[in-house]
Amino acid sequence: MELRLIDEVVTAIRHGGTVTLILGAGMTMPAVPGLAELVELADRYAAGLGDDGELTQALRQARAGLDPHALPIELYLAYRRVFTARRSPGEFDVVAQQAVLAGYRAPDLNSSPLATHGIWQRVDLRLGERVENSLDWWEVPAGVRAVGRLLAGRPDEFGNSILTTNFDPLFEVAVRQTGRQALSVPVAPNGRPDRRPEGEGAVQVFHLHGFWRPVSEEVRSPLLHDPAPDATATEAHARALAELVTGDVVLVVGYSGWDDVVTGALRAVAASRPVRVLWALHDAAPLRLPDRLAGLVEFFTDVHGDDLFTGLADRLEVPPARPRVDPRRRVRHLEWERELFSQPGNTAPEAVLPLLRQLERRYGWGVDWTAEPQRPRLLFWPVRLRARASLINAVQALTAAALSARGVRVAVCLDDFGVTDREATAAAFAADLTRWMRRVDPAAAPEVASLQDYVAAAPVSLQRPTDPWSVARVFYGERNPSLYSVLAAIKVVPHLALHDLERNAGAIVQTLLSKDANRLLTPLTTWAYLHHLLETEPAAEVMAYAGSDERLLWEQFREHFGLGGTLLYNPYIKHLTNESRMVRWTSPVELRAYLTSTRDLPGWGEEGGYVHWLVQNAFLLPRYLTGEAFPEAGGYHLDSWSAFAAALDAGVPVLDLLASDISDFYLG
Repeated sequence: MELRLIDEVVTAIRHGGTVTLILGAGMTMPAVPGLAELVELADRYAAGLGDDGELTQALRQARAGLDPHALPIELYLAYRRVFTARRSPGEFDVVAQQAVLAGYRAPDLNSSPLATHGIWQRVDLRLGERVENSLDWWEVPAGVRAVGRLLAGRPDEFGNSILTTNFDPLFEVAVRQTGRQALSVPVAPNGRPDRRPEGEGAVQVFHLHGFWRPVSEEVRSPLLHDPAPDATATEAHARALAELVTGDVVLVVGYSGWDDVVTGALRAVAASRPVRVLWALHDAAPLRLPDRLAGLVEFFTDVHGDDLFTGLADRLEVPPARPRVDPRRRVRHLEWERELFSQPGNTAPEAVLPLLRQLERRYGWGVDWTAEPQRPRLLFWPVRLRARASLINAVQALTAAALSARGVRVAVCLDDFGVTDREATAAAFAADLTRWMRRVDPAAAPEVASLQDYVAAAPVSLQRPTDPWSVARVFYGERNPSLYSVLAAIKVVPHLALHDLERNAGAIVQTLLSKDANRLLTPLTTWAYLHHLLETEPAAEVMAYAGSDERLLWEQFREHFGLGGTLLYNPYIKHLTNESRMVRWTSPVELRAYLTSTRDLPGWGEEGGYVHWLVQNAFLLPRYLTGEAFPEAGGYHLDSWSAFAAALDAGVPVLDLLASDISDFYLG
């Protein structure tokens, strides 16, 4: 049936006619949840409100009041009316926004615009635009991509616009993926589009039922139209929408015609001029359209939107969009990188940027650049002061020293709040850091500052928030991140997707009950000191230094304070923390026992596991940074993890060597 419908549209265009597209939710499913899934999201939202289950009970009552065979749209409308009556007209916006974000598939949540966004937190204009502009991270169905091709390649024939009952941005994304501009134009409840001057020449996407995010700073909730009790449109509303239907042919796809918004506009158009309405149905079931459309619509059954628009774009000879290259969306083949791109030999590069690239490729370290890579002048290294530094701190010290040897200033900021005998503890901690650094850079002399001393005398600056209260006023007051994202950034709760959070609810509650509140001071005090440093250092030349599990904290700093800056992070040891005894042993015998017990566990040799991490970062990395020769054992040259693992499998006692070697380095 798609072929016959394609013939009709192509014939109309070749005879000089124009086409108006009216597309609905059937085009973007399953990338964006359909009505049934949207209702499920609403139930989950209601269950978490903490209102003694009142909204949940009201929704159940609404469901029970419908016919058992009610259509999904009827249940959706009933839910919308309950939300409006019991919460507010805009309360359902957050449910709709969460549904839209289901189609956004960032490969790494921590590096996406949603890194600091909480689940069920409203999406504002700024965040919504950033998410939409991550074009390669959206799941766009083939039919929607073909619509983008048509609007970009044959704009005049399709009126340089599209009408949709959807509130998601997938049609805009599809157009932008071709290189054309697209403008989202919500249509007001009275049928008048919110036209803006910046849309001149862009493909205009008219959202008939509202849009998922604000389109200007002045737009406030509700974003979606509150459904009328009888789903009818006024005559004035129909006439206003009819002005948007400019084509000689109207092609309706993926829309059930449940309300009178579209059908009323079509009647208004037909009353003023000749128009053909071609309505595509996914199956042969008849639509419940008003009798008033009788004789106006030609139905085409068994039509699949993906096949229809892909075939139509091909018939009109619209070329496919060129593949986009997005450096943020990549699948890293670490073994390939190490084999093909790592610098040969055992001599670390003399320049800073090549050294950082080799750390990434050889040892799995990472650098989050905010712009083009630039040599840092300052390495800002905040460290929580503990009674004793861990092996993780020792490994961090090695890389800090490598940068120090290449002229990068190293500033260590000790978070010493709540530490007993903090001055003596800090002196011993700093001495350990310096000892480890001098294995790589004999002249290393890191600047070590007490965060508690700084905060006690923190100056008030007119240029930057250099005291904790000023940071709090900007971060918590003006920027207002979600409480969840704050807790995730300071590692009180895990940073997970919605479904994973629900599966781990018990563990999260236990964590909330057991963690100390002093962690909430971390961003306020650490960022205040960094702002102090930035008064004299260009932000683009300052590199923060942390573990990979702290990336979210630094993403929040960059987003909420609008600063550049780069983050260098060391690999994460799976299932261990800086407090674990396994990274704070006191003798080679103790470490050897940990290695033996770990070797007996399933998956002991996985990347990021305990043994793998030790070999990579505490056995191989120190030799690479100092140019020392790699040892031989049992005929194996231990210059890589694969060589070490092969020797171990062959029965060579390399775990004894590992325990002795790393203990000499760590314990001194």
